[in-house]
Amino acid sequence: MIYLNDVTDAPRIFGTQQILLQDVDLWIPRGRYALLSRKPEFHRAIVDVIAGLRPPRDGFVDRRGLVSWPLGRQGFVRGKATGLRMIEFVCALYGMASTPCVELVSDLLTSPEYLPRPMEHWPLYVRQEFSFALALAPDFDVYIVEGAIPFEDCRFTNLWLALFEERLVGRTLLLSTYRHQQMMDYCTKGLVYEQYGLRIDDDLGECIRRFPPRRSRSESGESGEANVVDVGAADQFGV
Repeated sequence: MIYLNDVTDAPRIFGTQQILLQDVDLWIPRGRYALLSRKPEFHRAIVDVIAGLRPPRDGFVDRRGLVSWPLGRQGFVRGKATGLRMIEFVCALYGMASTPCVELVSDLLTSPEYLPRPMEHWPLYVRQEFSFALALAPDFDVYIVEGAIPFEDCRFTNLWLALFEERLVGRTLLLSTYRHQQMMDYCTKGLVYEQYGLRIDDDLGECIRRFPPRRSRSESGESGEANVVDVGAADQFGV
């Protein structure tokens, strides 16, 4: 589904240019992968390259099928656009009819009455729910999750997880999270990052033992905006 062809990359991470990937050749077939390393602060930059949010310095990434934005990344649900306007924009971007998408998101949200209002005035829980609900509308072939999958025991989580598991059948998942149990529940293999390279390891349990998941500085626990999606950043959408 995803092929990294001689990829080399050296982005700025926390203000300093870092060698991230060096001459990486890797075919990632259909499957469910947990992204693991001793440097979780590099995961965001790796996801950017894999998802196509930023081209590598050298080489290229060939993506077969539709790849999602990084679900769980903060920064997407913000600004003066209304929720309805954002739904219409995403529908236009992916060639979908807006009415069924509005109905899907409305049915999932705890408080759908916020959809006609500017997102900058929404409570945090509405922004969190909206970002995850909207990600179920496009028919993605590859789902990328950066952060925690919804886990609180509530109506939204129960409905969202049921639909997400349906969407995942026969699809690819790349999960970067600090939550050990979610890796075990949703993944079967490790996508291991070390020594400027990526490799696939079939022994997920051993991978997690060697590379125990933990929070990185880039994750939003410090900012109070956990689990808010960034679709390559709202600025990229121009909304």
